[in-house]
Amino acid sequence: MITAWAGEFTGPEACAECHPTQFRLQSGTHHAKALVRIGDSPLAIILQGTSLQEKTGIRFEYRAARDGVVASMIKKSDHFDLLLEWVFGAGSKAYTPVGRIGDEFVEHRVSWYKQSGRLGLTPGHSAALPADAQSAAGVIESREAITRCFGCHATGVQDGPDLSGMRPGVTCERCHGPGSRHIAAAKSSMPSSNTILNAGRFPARGLVQICAECHRSPNARFQSEMPELEDPVSVRFAPVGFLASRCFKNSNTFSCVTCHDPHQDPRPRQDPSYTKICIGCHAGAPQPASACKRARKTDCIACHMKTSSPMANLTFTDHRIRIYGD
Repeated sequence: MITAWAGEFTGPEACAECHPTQFRLQSGTHHAKALVRIGDSPLAIILQGTSLQEKTGIRFEYRAARDGVVASMIKKSDHFDLLLEWVFGAGSKAYTPVGRIGDEFVEHRVSWYKQSGRLGLTPGHSAALPADAQSAAGVIESREAITRCFGCHATGVQDGPDLSGMRPGVTCERCHGPGSRHIAAAKSSMPSSNTILNAGRFPARGLVQICAECHRSPNARFQSEMPELEDPVSVRFAPVGFLASRCFKNSNTFSCVTCHDPHQDPRPRQDPSYTKICIGCHAGAPQPASACKRARKTDCIACHMKTSSPMANLTFTDHRIRIYGD
């Protein structure tokens, strides 16, 4: 995680002076909206006045408050209130709220899912009956875990987590590092190339590893050739499958940014640009055994990067690019 003194971060508006196109594009992305105050999120409207009862019998009720949304957990006569303050996720797949009990952060047991348009159990939470109403509020995260969560969903987070210099959402300096030295060098007409992190200059593996800092890399001590079989949930983390793919292993240049502009949201799966990239490397005739439609230059993604739903309400693209059944 990129860390620095809060004073070294300038904010994306300062970057926009020299990089207006990148700033304009990135400001509207899911990355930029990866963390917001709950009052600024559509989730506040979704939750307000909502009542949800699990099969366990636990009931959740939500009401607006000045500093967020209050979640009430009710287990028979047992009752506990939690003020939800933050929302993780831009809503492209889900919203997960986070609150605090004392000085400890709590990932709420309930998330909202775009695929179903409904509330449901947050990924990683046990579906078993909570011991009491307070336990039903969610999972109390360790300082290390919640620092990583904020660190990947926001910019300028310090260990602790210290949120005093934080800017919600992934902005320029989350990926490029603090910009004060870079801007000072540019304004003084001094060389500025070594004052900012430019991932585009990294080799392919290094670039993927930068993305994997938040999008997850495989276990360093156990890297499966077929991670989606060893752990079906791993399909949620694109770099895990991608690093195991033959396409990546057989290329010195293939990386995340070959297909994805980091300043924009991913294009739809059906976008023809993906097939154009595939054809750029696979220009020859397809192997007969693959029954590949590439000879007609149709959608490569549909056959070689299928979707998977390893958990309820969530669907991901499998990035271990391959002939299925291989």
